[in-house]
Amino acid sequence: MVTTDETVIRQEIGVIRALADGLHGFLLGLSDDDLNRQSACAAWTVRDVAGHLANRAERQIASMTRGRDGDASPPPGFTRPADNMAMSAANADADIAYARALGDGLRAEFAARYAGLAALLDGFSGDEWGRPCWHPRRGTMTAREYVSQRIQELAVHDWDIRSAFDANAALHPDAVPALLGMSAHWLRAAYHPGADPPAGVVRFRFALSDADAVDVAVEPTGAQAGVNLHPGLVDLTIECDANTYLLLAYGRLNPAAAVAGGRLRTAGQDGLLERFVGWMVGF
Repeated sequence: MVTTDETVIRQEIGVIRALADGLHGFLLGLSDDDLNRQSACAAWTVRDVAGHLANRAERQIASMTRGRDGDASPPPGFTRPADNMAMSAANADADIAYARALGDGLRAEFAARYAGLAALLDGFSGDEWGRPCWHPRRGTMTAREYVSQRIQELAVHDWDIRSAFDANAALHPDAVPALLGMSAHWLRAAYHPGADPPAGVVRFRFALSDADAVDVAVEPTGAQAGVNLHPGLVDLTIECDANTYLLLAYGRLNPAAAVAGGRLRTAGQDGLLERFVGWMVGF
């Protein structure tokens, strides 16, 4: 759940700043060969992921600026692709072209975009957080929701980049509380049953060692997540920490490798964890 408490919002803005500054510093230490290394995103190199993050900060600045002025309409010339997958493909191509056109200016552009975003966020307050702002997938979202979404993008893609160099990379700990709050929305949006939909309701419980348990119910038509969602029967219990749960939810961990490496333990029907990951393919 996204709170409108101003203190929490300011804390999250601080997380955005910490993530952006930390990732910029990391990028400064990379060679050209490092930037061209494959990231955890199959379609993108490290350079491409950094370019995507810079490009999205620029778009968020434009959307929130117009939204604060009462304009939540799409920007001129925007045509929505047929579906989320088509939008993802178009975005990926655009971000790759953007990142590569920047060349040696990538790091400076990244820093400039996030400095501009931080300045914009610092200027929002009160009722302005409730202003609707254009968003390409959802149509509109509030300025407040954009804050949490920027944490999500930065934190997950920060891991995508760092894990290319460190097999033990983890999500930034300051981002984990916000990501836990957003995971229910993410799982609803990421669910795609494909050719292997569940026959009925499948109930998962992620028993987290460092946060409240998260229940996920998957059925043929959709998925939902929450606390104490199914207090009775559970088809699969997964014991892990919040970092592991989030990486699974965002499709960043191989479940068999996570079990073999001692990152999680399961109790219940065999094969359900692999199916869970297969259903949450994202977009």
